[in-house]
Amino acid sequence: MLVFALRHYFLYHSRAMIPDYFAIIGAVLGSLGGFYYLYETAVGKVQPNRVTWLLWGLFPMIIFVAQRVQGVENLSWATFAAGFNPLLIVLVSFINRKAYWKSEPRDYLLMAAATVGLILWAITREPNLAIIFSLIADLFAGLPTVIKAYKYPETESWLAYAISAVGFGVGVLAIQTFTFENYAFIAYIFILNALLAIFAARK
Repeated sequence: MLVFALRHYFLYHSRAMIPDYFAIIGAVLGSLGGFYYLYETAVGKVQPNRVTWLLWGLFPMIIFVAQRVQGVENLSWATFAAGFNPLLIVLVSFINRKAYWKSEPRDYLLMAAATVGLILWAITREPNLAIIFSLIADLFAGLPTVIKAYKYPETESWLAYAISAVGFGVGVLAIQTFTFENYAFIAYIFILNALLAIFAARK
């Protein structure tokens, strides 16, 4: 709600709308948070849940394709950035054995639920349904890390999530047209990163 309140303020109380290209600036800022987490993974300061990060890499890429099909341009690159870094983090987690949080059976159940979303999308072949199912799947995939950040904040990097939240927040403010394909993922990823930053900062 805070994001949309700020957006309302800029739309109706400023002389000019935030340019669309700010979405790319936001994507770059969001990527900085991801690269910082990548560094902390490489040196073993954080322990990413591979199930979560693998799916966090795959689902944004699906949403990216669905957005491009519907003509979403600059904002789609924020989605791409949200998916690219997690895939790198998964790869780096295999280099440093300390940089790995052992998955639990619950994680695989959530991964199965996330996969169902992909199957439903494959059946429907509708771009917005692809976004809906991928968002739901992404949320299921992220729950293990949300729970881990709450219970074991020392295993996560609040700063990385905070930087990403700022970047994706800029992307939200750069939305020109409030259609589902434009705002759904960027708003979701902003809220998720902000929540993880708050949980991880409790350490």
